[in-house]
Amino acid sequence: MRAEQIMTTDVTTVHADTTIEEVARLLTTRRIGSVPVVDDENRVVGVVNDEELFTSEKGIPFSAVRVPLLFEKWARPDRAEEIFANARQNTARDVMSYEFVCVDVNASVGHITQLMVERKLHRVLVTRSDRLAGIITRLDLIRMLANSG
Repeated sequence: MRAEQIMTTDVTTVHADTTIEEVARLLTTRRIGSVPVVDDENRVVGVVNDEELFTSEKGIPFSAVRVPLLFEKWARPDRAEEIFANARQNTARDVMSYEFVCVDVNASVGHITQLMVERKLHRVLVTRSDRLAGIITRLDLIRMLANSG
């Protein structure tokens, strides 16, 4: 079985200049964990995951201290509302990850499964001629398993 046989083709995408507020609205209303960022020719240039929109921690160099980060800025947790309000006008370009995995529409499901397990991925993007064609999530693989009997 190949990627194009199990991929979801109706993929929600944004452009690099889409506001964080719009990205957050899409993630919540569509109940998805990430959104690919594409250019005008539908080539993937990045991905915004829900992790990029939430507080993380980063160690201070040469120290055991970990400090909260929000939108890649040092942040005090008690100022989260203010930081979120100010971040609404930021764009996908400001927070997108450039680390994402794409497979070709002809990639085997076995290869995709191995990639997802080895790299601990929740999803892979599927491309045809370097253009976004679909997405495969862990749920797609579980659905395939459920329907195989």
